[in-house]
Order: sequence, then C-alpha cells, then structure tokens
Amino acid sequence: MGFVLVLLLALAPASLDLPPEGINGPAADPPTATAERGTTVQMTETSPPPPLATTPTFTDNCAEMHYYRANAGLPANFDRIGWRESNCRNEEGVHTSCCWGYWQLNVALHLRDHRLVDRYHSCGVYSRFDVDGDNPGDKARQACAAKALYDVVGMSAWAATR
Repeated sequence: MGFVLVLLLALAPASLDLPPEGINGPAADPPTATAERGTTVQMTETSPPPPLATTPTFTDNCAEMHYYRANAGLPANFDRIGWRESNCRNEEGVHTSCCWGYWQLNVALHLRDHRLVDRYHSCGVYSRFDVDGDNPGDKARQACAAKALYDVVGMSAWAATR
C-alpha cells in the first residue's frame, strides 16, 4: 500500500492549475465597458436590467385574472369567460384535453397558425408551458396570447363559452 501512495505522489502535478493573476481575484480590474456585438462595438457601460414590476396581492383568483385581463387590453367579457373556462385559475393542471389556463388556449394549434405564431412569440409563448403556470410571468403571457388570439379571430375562439 505504501508503494501505491508513493506512486500517486510521484504522478501528482507539482503545481496547481490556477487562472492567470488578476482574473477573478481580489486584485482583478473592474470589467471594461467594451464588448463586441456583431459588427458594432459597445463603448458604454451596460446597466443592469430594470427591476421587474411587482404584482399586487389579490383577494381571490378572479381579481387576479381581472388584473391580467385588463393589463393585456382584453374586453371586460373575458372576466366572465375566464370564470366559465377555468374558474379564474391559471396553474399547472387547469386544462382540457387541448387547452390551457384562464381562457383555455389551444397553444399547440395556435402556434401552427401563420396569423398567430409571431404574435404568440412576441408574448413569449413558444409552448403551453409558457402559459399554464402559477407564476406572474405565465399569467401575463396567457393574457397576452389571449389578446393576440382575440385580435385575429375575435370572439369565435370562445363561441361555445359565450
């Protein structure tokens, strides 16, 4: 066993592989403001992104859905539609066989429609996973996508709910 230890020590590197001096160390220079971006060079310091707006606290699911509906610019009758479609709930598991969230969007079908795909992408919707969660981002994307659908096809997407 002593022979194995001697052999391992002989094969071990004599020094550690450390980054060059000044990188990620206490004496590191502050990051420079120059960064190449395609064919242009950024010469000013990049600011951190602005903080996300805080979402208010709601008394119930329908008040929360109303907030997202109003911010997306959907008509008031979408409060009633959301109650009928999802009981004002937008969370994992609130779906029918095809459709998800407050207003039961058929995201897979809509993303195949040339009239909707760019609008959905501008809302940040690339799959049903982007609209069916219980977090503010998913709820805002659900409302944005519902508004995009409404702008393209009107109330026909919710004809059975009216």
